[in-house]
Amino acid sequence: MSQRYAWVLNLDAELELARGRPGYVAQRKLTEQLALHGSSSRALLGPGDVLLDLITPTEAEVLPRRELRGRAWCPTPLALQRLRAFGVEPEPHPDAAVLRRVNHRLCAHELGGGLPGQTYVSSRSELLSRVGDYGRRWLLKRPLTFAGRGQLRIIGPLTDKQWTWVELSLERDGLILEPLVTPRFEVSLHGFVWQDGHFELGRVCAQQVSERGTFQAVRLAEPGELKSAEDDALFERAELAARELSGAGYFGPF
Repeated sequence: MSQRYAWVLNLDAELELARGRPGYVAQRKLTEQLALHGSSSRALLGPGDVLLDLITPTEAEVLPRRELRGRAWCPTPLALQRLRAFGVEPEPHPDAAVLRRVNHRLCAHELGGGLPGQTYVSSRSELLSRVGDYGRRWLLKRPLTFAGRGQLRIIGPLTDKQWTWVELSLERDGLILEPLVTPRFEVSLHGFVWQDGHFELGRVCAQQVSERGTFQAVRLAEPGELKSAEDDALFERAELAARELSGAGYFGPF
């Protein structure tokens, strides 16, 4: 009989990791948005798996705990706490500090391969020295966010309200600064890193996002949508990422 899993689909994991300490509670509006936009993630579940997010107290009393292993979208402390609250032992997982480090945008930035002109800034003076006279349009990204959240477009001098957002972001975690571009075609490549360091890569997918960069859907890329050189470059970056993740102590999907 194949292993069955009890799942926690904590799609807001980056926000918990951004706090760096206990006490994170998702706002009601965000919870509702995650339930709506994360419904497709339930396809990750096997036929005998259980989604704890939808379990009622009565159903929890009859959970087949001995048959289940705990699995999360991201095994953050809150996700692990929720699994154990249901009497389910989580599967092996990386330490929370490792999760925070590899999910932080600075980790990806240091690997290289970002947009030309992309940089990480940790102070107001650094930011001003990069944007210069505001002659170009820029995009600021908080390092631990998802689905287009935590971003600010710079299309001219910042207002006092925008500077408040910037200062708070710099104080917490710094910011990624990159040119504001209009994507024409976005792709992704998924993989899995095992504890012993070996890894597997999946198939190229095409991303569908809103004008603000919010994820909407994904599909397998069609043959010919990427040039051969682009396809090769994507797999090279994925292999580099897999090796760096393993070296940082991470294992699991990426």
